[in-house]
Amino acid sequence: MSTTRQRRGLAAVIIPAALALLVLGAVALAGCGSSSSSGGGASPAASVSSGPITVTDGSGASVTLQQPAARIVSLAPANTEIAYAVGAGDKMVAGTSYDDYPAAAKSLPKIGDFANPSVEKIASFNPDLVLAAGGIQAGLRSKLEKLGMQVYVVDPKTYDGVMTEIANVGRLAGASAQAQQVVDTMKKAETDVQAKVGSAVKVTAFLEIYSKPLMTAGTDTFINDMIGIAGGTNIGAAAGSGYPNFSTEILFKDDPAVYIADSGSMSKPGDLSKRAGYSDLTAVKDGHVYVIQDNIIARPGPRLAQGLQELAKMIHPEAYATQ
Repeated sequence: MSTTRQRRGLAAVIIPAALALLVLGAVALAGCGSSSSSGGGASPAASVSSGPITVTDGSGASVTLQQPAARIVSLAPANTEIAYAVGAGDKMVAGTSYDDYPAAAKSLPKIGDFANPSVEKIASFNPDLVLAAGGIQAGLRSKLEKLGMQVYVVDPKTYDGVMTEIANVGRLAGASAQAQQVVDTMKKAETDVQAKVGSAVKVTAFLEIYSKPLMTAGTDTFINDMIGIAGGTNIGAAAGSGYPNFSTEILFKDDPAVYIADSGSMSKPGDLSKRAGYSDLTAVKDGHVYVIQDNIIARPGPRLAQGLQELAKMIHPEAYATQ
């Protein structure tokens, strides 16, 4: 994992920082939707002037830098991935204790974890750009701005919105060309998936983010959007927006044809058939239960291209069967 996969509000449950990491970036999905624009190229929200760099971030706020950022602090692993992907790794001066990709991010000085970054520590690195998340980090912006820091909130609601965020971060870091290459790769993955499954009948699917309590991706999340692009109908959307708890009674009633569980350091789904009642699910009986690595589905960054392709193969394996 985004935000968390930064999250934006988790209905009816208080989540510890470790769980927030699962959906980091996803936890951050409670902001406004400028970054959910459908464009896959350079950000339509970004100024194209040759003077100050002005973009609209994922919370709907306008962010202006007089010149490309030279000292960047990231408050979410997904944001760190974006910075390195667009070629701004040499400008990163600090990140979170959860930053683990790419490998170089592990050696960054730390400002705390995703849920509890230290304002004092952030300020000590004298950044000219702070890459924050929404949701759980929403209250940080005003504190950082009062100290004179420029804050860009990465908070996408759709797959295309993630591309917009990447393009914007690239502009702020003076790395638009490489950011566009990343966007092009993600757009190609989307186009390829649509070519494979776009005409297929939608298949009901459920994506498990966490098992105890059972948590899923609802509406207004890039995961929900990706399930749709991959040819699925997300039954988790019925639970509302963000990343809500999901009733097993409703799960058994809606009986998805495909069940996908994410897995990572904080989530180990195990054998679903051994859970009480799960052996009666159509997905379990038909052998359509899949496990996906959490960081390629829950972190709103470049690796979602891989996550989208994996989702499509799980939801519509027939479209990828060798002829």
